[in-house]
Amino acid sequence: MAKRIADVDENTPVADAARRVLAVRLEAVRDRIGDTLADAKDRRRHIHALRVATRRAAAAADLFATCLPRKVQRLVRDHLRGLRRTVGTARDWDVVLSQLGQRLDGASKSDEPAIDMLTGYALARRVPAQRKLEEATSDYPFGFDRLMAQTMVAVRGPERATFGTLVRPVISKMLADFQDLCGRGEGDWAHLHEVRIAGKRLRYALELVQPCFGGLVSEDVEPALASLQETLGAVNDSFNALQLLKEIHSGLTECLPAAADRYRALIERQVAEHEATMRTGRELYRVWLERWRSQGLQQALVAFRTVNETPPISATPTQRASIA
Repeated sequence: MAKRIADVDENTPVADAARRVLAVRLEAVRDRIGDTLADAKDRRRHIHALRVATRRAAAAADLFATCLPRKVQRLVRDHLRGLRRTVGTARDWDVVLSQLGQRLDGASKSDEPAIDMLTGYALARRVPAQRKLEEATSDYPFGFDRLMAQTMVAVRGPERATFGTLVRPVISKMLADFQDLCGRGEGDWAHLHEVRIAGKRLRYALELVQPCFGGLVSEDVEPALASLQETLGAVNDSFNALQLLKEIHSGLTECLPAAADRYRALIERQVAEHEATMRTGRELYRVWLERWRSQGLQQALVAFRTVNETPPISATPTQRASIA
């Protein structure tokens, strides 16, 4: 899926930019739905791509919210949110199954029964998630085509307004809000989850506005946000796996005490491993945040708030290295 939108720059009329960007992003969602429903062999990859596509499309809908009637904007957002949550459930169980599959390779004989049990539990959750996804897309492709058509027809834009004048204040506010969010909390898991989601929204919005701001976005800010997503993504995967393991550990003790010892050793080792991953991720986040605050964000805010500055803005190599 292309990150950039061709033929849109700072001087593109707002309505034209909105139609172009929304069409490309919504078409990507439609195509990824088709891939997910048609290709069972590579479904895990398609599921992940579909969730990313819904986030990118939602970022576009947010960016051009003023160009759509409130009813249409809400309809698009609600549809994408519902689809993303349905896909997200399937994706989360795909991650668990992938982790278990990797662990099975080279596992000791004593660990194999526990891995098989956990795999069966995960499959019992993953299969219904697939059915829910199929139900949510039962009218594909015509239902999504209708949504796209309704959105394109509804696009409006202020006369003589350009893409650049629209997005500069929007992106500036997003950066300021992200800075405020990072400054709250002490890095507990709920807070890190909020930062991860906000970072994704900001990153996908910045992909759309890169033509307006030049190298600062593509060379400086986006790589920093990608690094953040990698760190907090690992934390989130371990957090989800940890909740699953604790739930199963408790259930074994209550419902199957006579056989619990057969599985307990591996589960407890996995719990310890995921807790260690989460602690490491929290420390890596603190290091990242210190670098982001030191130079990267301040430079970005200055650039995005310079409404009348049209030449592309690029940070120095030293500044790029500070937030890489």
